[in-house]
Amino acid sequence: MDRSFLRRYAASGAVIAGLYLLNRFLLVPLTSCRLLAWHGADTLAGGGMLCLLNGLLCLTRRRPVERALPASLFLLACGLFWEVLTPLYLPRSVGDLRDVLAVWLGGVALLSLWRVWDRLGPGS
Repeated sequence: MDRSFLRRYAASGAVIAGLYLLNRFLLVPLTSCRLLAWHGADTLAGGGMLCLLNGLLCLTRRRPVERALPASLFLLACGLFWEVLTPLYLPRSVGDLRDVLAVWLGGVALLSLWRVWDRLGPGS
């Protein structure tokens, strides 16, 4: 397995999973602002979706999605599916277009973090 896969996608995915668990089991029960906690979960999901996509692409020896436009289109498609189509077949699901924005922001923030990480690199 490629070291860049472990460093970038698996490590990022593990951090996102940890933050999601903290959000789900600490922030949601302890805060009166559940809306912030729920949007936080969607923001983390955007980063998680990008990690999953790029990790799978890396494992299949394909080029990962690292440019802003393709990543944005992927994240918006995921968010729209999740918030527009899912409520049509899952009765307990509720669509919220602010969640689409949260998913997009989470993925774009992670993409930006990866770019900063690459600039700093091991020699910085």
